[in-house]
Amino acid sequence: MGGGFAVRPVVHLVGCGTRPTGDLPGFAAALRGDGWDPYIVPSPVGLRFLDVAAAEGESQHAVHWDFVPDAPEELPQAQAVVVAPATFNTITKLAVGAADTLALAVAAEAIGARRPVVVAPWANASLSSHPVYARSLRALQEWGVIVLPGDQTQPFPWTPLREHLARIRTGLVAEFDGA
Repeated sequence: MGGGFAVRPVVHLVGCGTRPTGDLPGFAAALRGDGWDPYIVPSPVGLRFLDVAAAEGESQHAVHWDFVPDAPEELPQAQAVVVAPATFNTITKLAVGAADTLALAVAAEAIGARRPVVVAPWANASLSSHPVYARSLRALQEWGVIVLPGDQTQPFPWTPLREHLARIRTGLVAEFDGA
């Protein structure tokens, strides 16, 4: 495997309860081509927007959406976490440290471990204007989370997200090669 990794770095793709979550299978396939090992982790509501068979086919892993103590395929620790699309609910819960779903737990754990986390918000104008929303985004950024600009008036930012992950992967490779 190129770039110093004996195995591909793992990325958790957290998708929330909104339409772009349905695009995660294609995004996972693109990331596999970029050298990542993607695992799709939708929120319980995000699961409604996801074609699970397509997600498992493109990621080459079972979709993980709930805490299952004896799951046949364990969710490995990620070197990076992406929350995309990130709804108002997920952003505000993540900013207060909530981990009541597997999707929130993997993101919260990565923040606590100081692993790279990228959030791509996807909220309508009314929710984006809520006072707690801006405060939540600022808190995440203060903790080192990369927050991409975005709202529902523009296409979902899959390309900038992929570019950020390429930079993260380059940093991981450099870190691994220097170890």
